[in-house]
Amino acid sequence: MKKTVLTHLDVLQKDDVVLLLGVPLFFNDALQETLKESQAKVIYMNPIDYKNTNLNFSQYIKYEVGSEEGICALLLNYFVQKSNPDIEAFIEDLDIGYLSAETSIGEEELEDVAEQCKAANNSYVLLSEDFLGHKKSPNIIKMLGALNIYSPLNIVIQEACSHNINAINSYSNETPEEVEELDSFNGLIICKNGSIEQHQLLGGVSFSNIAKIKDGDEVLITFEEQQFRRKFKIDTNLQGTVALCSHEGIKSLAYSYKQVKIEKVDK
Repeated sequence: MKKTVLTHLDVLQKDDVVLLLGVPLFFNDALQETLKESQAKVIYMNPIDYKNTNLNFSQYIKYEVGSEEGICALLLNYFVQKSNPDIEAFIEDLDIGYLSAETSIGEEELEDVAEQCKAANNSYVLLSEDFLGHKKSPNIIKMLGALNIYSPLNIVIQEACSHNINAINSYSNETPEEVEELDSFNGLIICKNGSIEQHQLLGGVSFSNIAKIKDGDEVLITFEEQQFRRKFKIDTNLQGTVALCSHEGIKSLAYSYKQVKIEKVDK
């Protein structure tokens, strides 16, 4: 049954499951409060591992930056039921082992998520705008359209472009394109974030060590044809090589993550 993409989570109930896919819980007080009040079970999937006991989720699954197309293909494999022959053939041809390895999401993890959603009264997947800003967004939208029709998941996209929501709602059984080699983001990565202080780069100890910078350093960040300065601050809750970067002075980015070069600015 075709459903309409939702733009809010006001419908949540205690016995529901919410799959947060790419949506950051850290610094998002409004979302945290909504989930707390609903008492729904939260499965949190995000490429940024933020260790904070105040975050309310029952399970955390880390995935690789840039692997959103592969994640959507995996969701089709584990959640689609009784689709048309073309969609079934697409799913049958998926290399699940490759997609699992490249996204860093275990097959057993997804099987467990599917079982939890099956046992729930209602299941929701709250998607980050990054899924729709990915360079493979046309194919991702096709997969989300199929997921919307042929799976029990209710898709929720908050603060998304109406064009993207309309594209998913108007999906009419187009077959997704073959998922080719997924992008890999190696080295230091920033994620544009509007919730941290202006002119700040917030990273963990691992990021600091690899970039060879320390708390309080002014740094020059370079990617593609953009360059800008930030003051680095260590947040010990942040794990790995992704840092959060305040958004001012950055040209418009459809996709929030960028592989960057970091240089300390000598005073």
